[in-house]
Amino acid sequence: MNIVDTHVHVWDLGHEHLPWLDGEGPVLKRNWSPRDYMRELRHDHGYKVEQAIYIEVDRAHEERPAENHKAIKLVDAAETPFAGACIAGTLTSPDFSRYIEEWDQWTQIKGVRQVLHVPSSPPHACLTETFMKNVRLLGQKELVYEACLRCEELADLVMVAKECPGTTIVLDHMGIVDADIVGVEHPVAEELTYREAWRHNMRELGALPNVVCKISGLNPQREWSTDSLARAVDVALESFPADRVMFASNFPVLHVSMSLDTWITSMLTITEGLDSKDKNALFSGNARRVYKLK
Repeated sequence: MNIVDTHVHVWDLGHEHLPWLDGEGPVLKRNWSPRDYMRELRHDHGYKVEQAIYIEVDRAHEERPAENHKAIKLVDAAETPFAGACIAGTLTSPDFSRYIEEWDQWTQIKGVRQVLHVPSSPPHACLTETFMKNVRLLGQKELVYEACLRCEELADLVMVAKECPGTTIVLDHMGIVDADIVGVEHPVAEELTYREAWRHNMRELGALPNVVCKISGLNPQREWSTDSLARAVDVALESFPADRVMFASNFPVLHVSMSLDTWITSMLTITEGLDSKDKNALFSGNARRVYKLK
């Protein structure tokens, strides 16, 4: 199986400040390089990662220009798998249009992300007219909006997608769903309520032609199995048509639960029942189209 990994982070804490890592343990609070990523791939396990998308790492605001230049260099470097990059941007700011004018000229840049699930982001931040105006601007510039928001606010993204039909919106990590809740075999009433709300929002998003879903972000903290992961993955595959789902790893964040190779091989097992056309679309074809990869 040829793979385009649509969600890879790398960072060097000797030169970069990631405020969100201050509360993390040693698994993530270390340097992660492209070489670390490639070292974990086991191409003798039935897959080959051909390309990857660099996703911004939520560095300190003043470091964004430096990260953007780094992302461009990573895409240009022959020794990395990166074929495109999504950079950080403050879509809640009226100054965003000036910011993106400086960066949309770079063909290596494929989209923009503003992380909205962090404590510093107020609830429903994406519903302002400024935010939606900037999402529309991304579509005009043929850039994707990389949506990373709280699971409880997925209905907000439905509204954004409807108001911005000319912009491709990529939903990160299936809406940052709680893998332990959706993976449990016998859920209690509260877990059922959570799961049904998530399933409803996923179906609403899947019905919108400009929304694409990344299959990623499952970081269970309890004991897990391929079957428990499949309970979440299957909802995404049922909610979105085959041409609007993409494989992603969320490297290295997935290491809080599993290795990169474990996630890839688990996904290959979970999707064994898909026909070859849909499987190729999930693992590579859709990514090449959405991110306009060569």
